[in-house]
Amino acid sequence: MNTLRLTEMFGLDGKVAVVTDSGALSSVDVAPVLADAGATVVIADRDAASAAALAERIVAAGGRAQAIATDIEDEAQVKALFAQVGARYGHLDILVNCAGATANQPLLETTTELFDAMLSVNLRSVFWCMREAVRLMLDNGGGRIVNITTMGALHPVLHGNQAYGSARAGVTMLTKTTAMDHAKDGILANVVMPGAIGGKVRFHDQTRQAMAAGYQLSGPAVDAQRRLPLGMGSGADIASAVLYLAGPAGRYITGQAIVLDGGFLSA
Repeated sequence: MNTLRLTEMFGLDGKVAVVTDSGALSSVDVAPVLADAGATVVIADRDAASAAALAERIVAAGGRAQAIATDIEDEAQVKALFAQVGARYGHLDILVNCAGATANQPLLETTTELFDAMLSVNLRSVFWCMREAVRLMLDNGGGRIVNITTMGALHPVLHGNQAYGSARAGVTMLTKTTAMDHAKDGILANVVMPGAIGGKVRFHDQTRQAMAAGYQLSGPAVDAQRRLPLGMGSGADIASAVLYLAGPAGRYITGQAIVLDGGFLSA
């Protein structure tokens, strides 16, 4: 009987990974784990200081990392990011999209501008990053794409989440169709859908202002004691799922979604 060693299941030696973000959300958990597994990690975030600090932390721990300041909501900057990765490393093996933002707003008060803002960061930026990553992966004989979204793309979790939930649901189909179209090219694409993991989604300025003025979030997710049998999750839960999908152990899964909801959908 052939028994796989741990490094054969989860090792990423020689791999190059791009981890995108928009304000140091899940990238702070994901990037160090990919680096620990042996990958060279490129951290792309519009928050240049946070990206640089994360890269320095990874290097100080013995890993390989580079920070490239990138606003993923700017198509030209996204193209420049992947062009730089291709020029420096010659290939790309892994893309993890970590960015996200939510704007809780009643449907009748949601403006077109706010809706478009949600599409920009939560869906369009993912499309741009995936498109440019696939260009590089085609030259490399394959790769892995992991998009971190939300369990709220499957089931409403908070009132006023129409714009956010719709954008994130769009990422699911973007991922599935890419998985189908490029399976023959060795490119695997999957989604990780966290729920009830604090601090991993930033609120739109409009929502933050409303909360400061007394607005309170409401909906099934607020009733954590009843709806979360396993309690709150952590960034480590997200990073673990990403490592599985990005590494050798995930070689036979594509076009799928792993839900990290602490039992929310079962309660």
